[in-house]
Amino acid sequence: MRTMRVLISVVLIAGCGGGAPASPTSIAASTPTASPAPTASPTPVASRAIQSASPRATQVALPTGRVLFYRLTAGNIEEYFTIKTDGTEEQALFTAEGCGCAHFSPDGTSVWTMGPTEHGTWSFSTMRHDGSQREVISPPIETLSLAQPVATADGQRIAFAGWDDTDPSRDGLYIASPDLTDLTFVMATPPGTVAVEPFAVTPDGSRVLFFNETGPFEGTTHAGDLFVVDSDGTNLRRLNPAGTKVGFVDWPVGSLSPDGRQVAFGVDDDVFVADLGGGEARRLTNNPGYVWAVSWSPTGEWITYTRQYGTTSVVSLVRPDGSDDHEISPNDPSAEAAAAVWSPDGAYLLVQRADATNPAGGRNLWIMDLAGSYIGQVTHEPADYGQYSWAPIQP
Repeated sequence: MRTMRVLISVVLIAGCGGGAPASPTSIAASTPTASPAPTASPTPVASRAIQSASPRATQVALPTGRVLFYRLTAGNIEEYFTIKTDGTEEQALFTAEGCGCAHFSPDGTSVWTMGPTEHGTWSFSTMRHDGSQREVISPPIETLSLAQPVATADGQRIAFAGWDDTDPSRDGLYIASPDLTDLTFVMATPPGTVAVEPFAVTPDGSRVLFFNETGPFEGTTHAGDLFVVDSDGTNLRRLNPAGTKVGFVDWPVGSLSPDGRQVAFGVDDDVFVADLGGGEARRLTNNPGYVWAVSWSPTGEWITYTRQYGTTSVVSLVRPDGSDDHEISPNDPSAEAAAAVWSPDGAYLLVQRADATNPAGGRNLWIMDLAGSYIGQVTHEPADYGQYSWAPIQP
């Protein structure tokens, strides 16, 4: 679990760097390596029959694209990579600790993360999918650090969490264009808050959605509330129902609908949808089992979520009106799936799949269709995976 709370070290590989702070505290980076360090590409999945313990596994033409992910290693080190959906061209980018701080830009042409500035702060950083052309963009305020960039669908307005070790009154939410020249303070971090983290900006850039962590709550380590606020700092409104808290489980706590009018999120055992324009949140599901990794499809037709049954996770789908709620992955520890991410066209899901052949445990990333069939394996190293995103293939 992570909400910008602990950054211990960052190792820069292939000329790139990243990290995510827990709060305005000191940050240390290790010495960058001298040259790129790509990993060996696994055997392409498309060239061999897919072997699986699941009877629903099949072999079809794999959808194209490129995946960005981190693989958690011993010592909780996050190793960031990009890879093609057929399992080829795995490229190492950088390593970090307590970060969860990289994703593709809205158009899929670059990786967005954060990196060290020449002023000793941290700010918005971009790079190509192979780690080249890395750039760290410093904000107009030299003592200000920026993290967790999330943008409008066209990438023209980006929201950040910001902090300033020299002036805590600057801690809070910001919004800007990609070059940061028009950086604007949206609102200060509320008193008593552990951290604020933006997770979406409406398509017109007029509203920012963010998670306000308030601390442990009824067994949830990182709990808090979802808010929407106008980009000028007005009309702040909580979205989760009164008396509830939203839990942060290493994935964005909410997902904006493609039209920017609604947000989907999980509270305990249920999926909710709230209209940004007003009104109470509506419950879509009503089944036992903790809900997390809620995500709206790019087409707007489905919402996917993961339901936890004890130690077993199951990927599910539900319509935005609450109809057709159903599980699609096996409720079976030997072939379970979790934390689904949509393909750019909304036709497939990228999931973590349990590896029944590995006695030490661990998962790999697989592509699943909307019927729940595993159609292709992306990674081939059982581990804990996190913060992955899927973009069209770029040159």
